[in-house]
Amino acid sequence: MKQKKIYLAFLLILIAATLSACSGGAGLTSSWPGLAVDLEHELVYVANGQQVFAVSLTNGTEKWRYPAEPQNPPGFYAAPALAPDGQLILGNYNKSLHSINADTGIENQGSWPFLQATNRYIASPLAVESGVYAPASDGVLYALDLTGNLRWSFTTEQSLWSTPLTDGKNIYQPSMDRRIYAIDKDTGDEVWKTDDLGGAIVGKPALGEDGILYVGTFASEMLAIETSSGQVKWRAAVSDWVWGGPALNGDTVYFGDLDGFFYALDSTTGNERWKIEGDGDNDTSITDPPLILDGTVYYTSKNGTLYAVDAETGNPRWNQPVGGNLYGSPLYGAELILVAPLNADALLYAVAPNGAIKWTFTPAK
Repeated sequence: MKQKKIYLAFLLILIAATLSACSGGAGLTSSWPGLAVDLEHELVYVANGQQVFAVSLTNGTEKWRYPAEPQNPPGFYAAPALAPDGQLILGNYNKSLHSINADTGIENQGSWPFLQATNRYIASPLAVESGVYAPASDGVLYALDLTGNLRWSFTTEQSLWSTPLTDGKNIYQPSMDRRIYAIDKDTGDEVWKTDDLGGAIVGKPALGEDGILYVGTFASEMLAIETSSGQVKWRAAVSDWVWGGPALNGDTVYFGDLDGFFYALDSTTGNERWKIEGDGDNDTSITDPPLILDGTVYYTSKNGTLYAVDAETGNPRWNQPVGGNLYGSPLYGAELILVAPLNADALLYAVAPNGAIKWTFTPAK
């Protein structure tokens, strides 16, 4: 319990630091690494403070790094976003948005970088055919075309720490002002906004084929919201804050909370199917969505362990300690589970579906 309180204090300090940056304070300039997988180029991208690394999925060797020399102060933590045209979009704690050639690591020119945000990018942008949608801590969602020109902007009441998503018609943007906004993707006009949901939202929602959004909040709840109206369909109370978003697989919603509890809920009713209790003595806080693959759920915890459990029952299959602290989601590529711990011996670990570590990556000096 003591460790839990220390961790929550850290999160509150992080929030306060970001808010102070809005009013001119220096703010906090650290976080955990952000990951993205590029199957076409057989690469995984790791945003780790001063630089972003492109690493081969095959053997864990470095292909390129951006920038070539470390940036000071450090700024790259949000997961890179791969656009349909092959460019890699990088948000920066230094309030800039960059476009990189995913094959070479060279920065694209034209209207890039985008410099109009007045506070840092904590969340990863959404990059789709219609453009780039970049949420910033100044409370503004910036919509750019793929060449970096601003198309429109949409302002909320507090910081945006959550990556938006789209159904092809609207952009759905959660905010720390405790609401979700539906925004026309072409015009930037508000379609609807939810009522106050009771807690700040920093995790990316999941969207079902039936048009239902699933989102967790700092009110220790998971909610289902109708995209047709913004109305809440159901609420499910959980043990603690839901920091990361959920993952949806079939008719089940999977997610964890800061108490280290992991849940599987019925997506139609919100009823609990199973849960795994956290271990307060081991600090199993969960801060990002799980990965669901071939009947197995993979999730990470602050204690530096990657867990694999049966998707139907929650029964454990294996766990693999990698050391340090695991805050980010596991990703999948080239038949490997990829995790990037903070404060570990290596920056990136590639784990086989049976739990064996296949390779690790540590940047050369």
